Amino acid sequence: MTKAPESGENAVTDEARREAARTGQEVCVILERMLREAKRARDTKRQREVVKAQKYLGCRNRRKRRS
Repeated sequence: MTKAPESGENAVTDEARREAARTGQEVCVILERMLREAKRARDTKRQREVVKAQKYLGCRNRRKRRS
């Protein structure tokens, strides 16, 4: 039985990783900034994509996962 491909990988994760490599910042910081910009522009589709990328990369709800 084979595993399904990862479902969290999208264009936003690729973009955030590229920018992180280019600037040296953390991916989570970049995703936070991207989410703020999407909220400011009221782009709900982009917001959902960024939230999905944050969940996939482990940047969302970090407080809950600290054990």
